[in-house]
Amino acid sequence: MALAVPEQVATDTPFTAEVTVSAHGRTVPAGALTLDLPAGWSAGPARHAVPAVGDGRSHTVAFEVTPRAGERPDHRLRAVLVGDGWRTTAAALVTAEVGPPCPVPRDGLTLVAWDPRSGATVVDASGQGRDAAVEGVAGYQEAGPTGSALVLDGGSFLRTAPTTLGFLRVATFAAEVRVDGTGGYRRLFDWQPSGDDGRDGVLIDLTPSNAVRFIGSGAGVTTSATVPTGRFVDLVVTMSDGGRLTVYLDGREAATAQVPSTGINGCASRELRFGADQNGGQRLVGAVDRMAVIAGLLGPEEIGDWQRRAFGE
Repeated sequence: MALAVPEQVATDTPFTAEVTVSAHGRTVPAGALTLDLPAGWSAGPARHAVPAVGDGRSHTVAFEVTPRAGERPDHRLRAVLVGDGWRTTAAALVTAEVGPPCPVPRDGLTLVAWDPRSGATVVDASGQGRDAAVEGVAGYQEAGPTGSALVLDGGSFLRTAPTTLGFLRVATFAAEVRVDGTGGYRRLFDWQPSGDDGRDGVLIDLTPSNAVRFIGSGAGVTTSATVPTGRFVDLVVTMSDGGRLTVYLDGREAATAQVPSTGINGCASRELRFGADQNGGQRLVGAVDRMAVIAGLLGPEEIGDWQRRAFGE
């Protein structure tokens, strides 16, 4: 008996498994044929009644199998033919994608939307409840795009309570930010343990020369996009499901880069920060107006519209 299956299958997408019963030298009696499947998988029909197969002949039946993601990519399937007092089996291996370690947010969902206006708390306009507290002095200025930008004086930054972002296959990070000066690494968005190589969380920061750096989806990369100083810049960083990064400055593509297509692991619970790392270091000096994180990929024609998408304005 032989079990034929594809080498690789997609989670939740049915595929055909064919079982061939062959007789060599004698007749194979009639029996009942089923599939022994990994946990969570299903097959239809549940069983086949296989008639007796005469010497030199064969009989093939098919099952429609629906796979489910598991903790490992390799899965063993077994065909089991049972008759009166006898049993025979055949096995095959199938590779299926490994499921994410936590839920994937709905495509296009705004995970956080901050528009600092006054006071020591910035309400999350996304409706997800990720309000941010201003660490340090909550100073504001009217020079921002909306007329109320939070001053980042080197002692202030934004922080949420510990929160989970979910597993992000695609993502968009956007901010209206003013960077004062150069020198040292300075955080923009930070949701990653300091020193992590990108397998746990995500961060976007500036290098000492103000180049935009991204660490997440299993790798870190410094792009060729450089943020100008002394004025507000509309900065957007997108990550596709293929790991392609695109940096936009003031609505125009400024750089591209590549990280693995493994996705951002946002399954832990930690503070989401803007302007400082998880230890309170690498602080940004300047100012920031609106900020947003979206669990979706904005294309070039949508970049200039991220504020409306995030805030409904």
